[in-house]
Amino acid sequence: MDNLVLVGLTNVISFTNIALILGGTLLGLFVGAMPGLSATMALALLLPLTFGMDPASGLSMLASLYVGASYGGSIAAILLRTPGTPSAAATVLDGYPLSQQGQAGKALGISIFASFIGGLMSGIALLTAAPLLGVLVLKFGPIELFAIAVLGITIIGSLAQGSVISGLLSGALGLLVSTVGMDLITGTPRMTYGIINLFSGIEFTVALIGLFSIPQALILIENAHGKQKVASKITDRLIPPLAELRRLLPNIFRSGGIGIITGLIPGTGGDTASWFAYNEAKRFAKDKSRFGKGDIAGVAAPEAANNAVVGGALIPTIALGIPGSSSTAILLGALMVQGILPGPNLLTDYGDVTYTLIWAVIFANIGLLVVGLLFTRLCVSVTRIPDSFVACSIITLCVIGAFAINNSLFEVGLMLGFGLFGYWMNKAGVSPAPMVIGLILGPVMETSFQQSMLIGQGNLGIFLTSPIAVVLLCIAAFSVLQATPFFRWLRSSLRSRTQAE
Repeated sequence: MDNLVLVGLTNVISFTNIALILGGTLLGLFVGAMPGLSATMALALLLPLTFGMDPASGLSMLASLYVGASYGGSIAAILLRTPGTPSAAATVLDGYPLSQQGQAGKALGISIFASFIGGLMSGIALLTAAPLLGVLVLKFGPIELFAIAVLGITIIGSLAQGSVISGLLSGALGLLVSTVGMDLITGTPRMTYGIINLFSGIEFTVALIGLFSIPQALILIENAHGKQKVASKITDRLIPPLAELRRLLPNIFRSGGIGIITGLIPGTGGDTASWFAYNEAKRFAKDKSRFGKGDIAGVAAPEAANNAVVGGALIPTIALGIPGSSSTAILLGALMVQGILPGPNLLTDYGDVTYTLIWAVIFANIGLLVVGLLFTRLCVSVTRIPDSFVACSIITLCVIGAFAINNSLFEVGLMLGFGLFGYWMNKAGVSPAPMVIGLILGPVMETSFQQSMLIGQGNLGIFLTSPIAVVLLCIAAFSVLQATPFFRWLRSSLRSRTQAE
C-alpha cells in the first residue's frame, strides 16, 4: 500500500501534471466566478478532453478544476451578491457587506486561505482513510457489490432535492438507461430497436454532458434579458494579516472538519456543509450581532467547509464506488472512460490511479493558494460576461464534446435529447444527479446481481448469507423508509409528545 502511495505521488509531480493542475485550478476559478455555472457542469463539459490523456493527467486536471470552482463561487458571492456556485450561498451573507464597505480584497483573501486550509485538511483525511478502507474492501465479492450499488441508489435518491419519490424515480431512470445495449453477461441486445449505434449502449459522457450542461445553458438564455450586475472593485490587499488568520484558525479547522464529515454522507454537498459551518461559526462567536453585517468569520467558515467537502465526498467514492456528490460522479466517469469500473476494487486493482487522484486533490489545493492570489483580481472581469454569450459558448462546447466521443452525429443528437430531458427535470423539480448515479452504478448492480444469482443457483437468499450485504441492504431500506410521510409523521408526533412532557 505504501508503494502505491509513492507511485501516485510520482505520477502527480511530473511537469505535465503540475501544469495541468495549475491550469485546471485557474479554469475552475473562472467557471466558479460566473454566476449560473457550476463545477459539475464544467467537469461534464471538459470530460471529453481527458480521452486522449493518461489517467494521471486527466484526473489531475479534473480534480484541480473541482477544487478551483469550489473557491471560485465566492468571487461572485462577495462582489455581486450572487453565488457563483450553490456552495457559495452562505458566503454572500457576510462577504457582500464587506465588499460594500470597501473590504472586498480582505474578504476574498480570507476566502482563499480558508479554502486552502479546508481543502488541504480533506486531502490529508482522504490520504489517511484510503489505506484503512483498502483493507476492508478486500472482503467484498459480487454479493457485497450488489448491496453497495443498492445503497448508493437509495441514499442518493432519498437525499436528492424534492421528494424521496422523485429522487428514487430519477435514480431508477438512470438504471433503466444503463441497460440499453448488449447484456453484460449473455450478450443479448436490449432496447436497441435495431439501431446499430445503441448496441454498445449509451455513452456515459453523452448523457452527462446533456443532463448537466445543456439545461444550465438554457436557463442562462432565459435569464439573459435581465439587468447585468456590476461587480465591486477590489481596492484593498488580498493577503490578510497573519494575526487575523491566526485568530480565525479555530473557526477554519472546525469548519473544515464539518465539511469532511458532511462530504462523507452521499447526496449532501458543499451547500449543506457551508450552511452548517456558518451556523456553528455564529454559535461559537462572542458577538453574534455582527454576523450578516460583514463579519470575516462568516466568510471563513463556509469557504473552509465547501472546499473540505471535496476530499470528504471522495472517501465513499473511492472506498465503495458510491459517488459522494454529482461532481465526484463525474470523476468516476473519468475513470470509466479509461476502462476502470467503479467499486471497491479501485483501491486494490487500480491503486496507482486511485492514489494519483488523491494526491491530485492535495496538490490542487496548494495550486489554489498560488493561482487564487495571482488571478483573483483578473477573475473579476469574468463576472461581466453576458449570460447569452456564456450560454452559446456552453452549447458549442457541448456539441464538440459529444461529437468527439465517437466522431458521430448520433451522439450529438442523443446529447441534445438528454439536455432537453434534463431541462424538463429541472423545471419539474426533479434532480438529474440521481439519474447520473444510476447510470454509473447500473452496470455494477446488474453484473454483481447476475454473478450472485449464479453463485446462489438462482436463490435470492444468497444475499442473506453475507453479514456485510445484510447490513448494507438494511441501511438502504432504512434510508428510503425514513424519508416517507409515515416516518416524518411519526418523528413529529414523538417530538410533540416529548415537548408536552
